[in-house]
Amino acid sequence: MLRAFGIFGLAIVFLLISATLRGRVMGLLAAFVEMLAKYSPFSYVIFGLVALVAFLIFVSRGSRPR
Repeated sequence: MLRAFGIFGLAIVFLLISATLRGRVMGLLAAFVEMLAKYSPFSYVIFGLVALVAFLIFVSRGSRPR
């Protein structure tokens, strides 16, 4: 869990430093939100299912014995 927070922290710091990359990421996020709004409510259901499956995979890999 700490490793995931560290990776996200480094990514956020890098986005704060790089203005060009930050602009591109914000553009992609805006396009994603527009796509969600265009194809709603089906896109919200699909996004929720994908997020749930990704969360379950992340949690199950962390709880496996080594």
